Amino acid sequence: MSEATRRRLADYLPRLAEGEVIDEHWSFYPGGQAVSMHCRCSGIVMGDGRTGMLIEGLESEISLDASSLRALEAVRHTPMMVSVFDGHGRLLMRNPAAFEARRGLTSFKACFTDHDFAGQILEQLKDEQRCSLDTIMQLRDSERWHHVDLCLATDPKTGLPMIVMGEFDITERKTLETAQRVSKHQLEVVIEGLDVGLLLEDENRRVVMVNQAFCDLFAIEAPPEALVGMDCREAAQSSKGFFTEPEGFMARIEELIMERSKQARDLLTMADGRFLERSYTPLFVANQYHGHLWVYRDITRQRRQEADWVRKASTDPLTGLANRRSFEESARRVARAVKEEELQAALLMIDIDRFKTINDTLGHAEGDKGLRLLADTLRVNLRNSDLPCRNGGEEFMVIMPGMTQEEAQTIAWRLLRQIAEATIEAEELPFHFTVSIGVTGFKPTDANIETVTQRADAAMYQAKHEGRNRVAVRW
Repeated sequence: MSEATRRRLADYLPRLAEGEVIDEHWSFYPGGQAVSMHCRCSGIVMGDGRTGMLIEGLESEISLDASSLRALEAVRHTPMMVSVFDGHGRLLMRNPAAFEARRGLTSFKACFTDHDFAGQILEQLKDEQRCSLDTIMQLRDSERWHHVDLCLATDPKTGLPMIVMGEFDITERKTLETAQRVSKHQLEVVIEGLDVGLLLEDENRRVVMVNQAFCDLFAIEAPPEALVGMDCREAAQSSKGFFTEPEGFMARIEELIMERSKQARDLLTMADGRFLERSYTPLFVANQYHGHLWVYRDITRQRRQEADWVRKASTDPLTGLANRRSFEESARRVARAVKEEELQAALLMIDIDRFKTINDTLGHAEGDKGLRLLADTLRVNLRNSDLPCRNGGEEFMVIMPGMTQEEAQTIAWRLLRQIAEATIEAEELPFHFTVSIGVTGFKPTDANIETVTQRADAAMYQAKHEGRNRVAVRW
């Protein structure tokens, strides 16, 4: 006797103790030859009070061929649950797998957690005769997801309709599918919530996924799902006009896709003044290329903020001219050009005469007006290539690339006269002020910037000692 048969017979005992009679078709093998018999199993009380099993072998009314016998054995041993009901849903038989899982549940409706749904299926089978579904089924001690196959057949004994139901457990698959759906939904929520534009292309450059942020960046009115399947080559060609270098935009895309080797990040300048940061990531699964992901991020505010920080770090807040730090950086660049390229360059040092007296007499607010007037005069009268700076207090410097001594001296005198003739509208009465200007040049032999500024400073103090409101040269 096989272990499966032993377990099946052991499972019969509780049913037999309750008075149930079980009819089955069994195969016996006396002398190794298969004999098919109809067996009727019933309970019998033994002398010690235990329930025994009385098996009566009857001559089978139905002659079964080898295929039918094998089919019966397969049904007995298969882990699939097989149950047979009459046309009203009353249980006729079930295989061991179904019996073990569903003891005590003997009607079609009892097998389903939703009895009304089970009734609907019974009605449906009258018309369709066959159906398949995934649903939650009732077992002896739990509820599980099953795949259920149902068909309406004819009872070979009574000739009446019967329902054959086969089931197998798909709970793990359903749990995984549910987890995948939840994860997919979570991912979709995250993607839509990102403030970066995402574009996923497959290996044939067709759109797999795009989010709303991407559509917003490129003023695409269609919803993201409408772009799925679109040819990305055509999309890139139609959108290149958004960029200041459209052909470079297209060439870089082709370059990255051809390489497929590594992540890359580019800065893109838009024709409307925006800046986009674009990241490219090739996607490989088991070393096989499966497309790539583009990530676009609008960094316009960041770039403008950075530019503003740089401007503030290099600009005098009162006059708007370059500050001392910016002066030193520019002076070093000019000094290198003088040494390496034999460029001529001049340096002016400008100091307001008797500025302390102006502040003490008229107040610092009026003194600040004088500083701003001087800065405006320099901005208006110098070349775009010249760099005027406020070095601190009332002292100003002007770097003048490509300037000879005579040219620098001429410009210095012109600035001096314009400043002396300008009028500052003070609260009490208008006033004038003058400056002293020292002129020097950058020399290839200068050891450092301090050497140049000290020479300009000496020339400026010479102008002070000679009576102020004048220009002095130490070239």
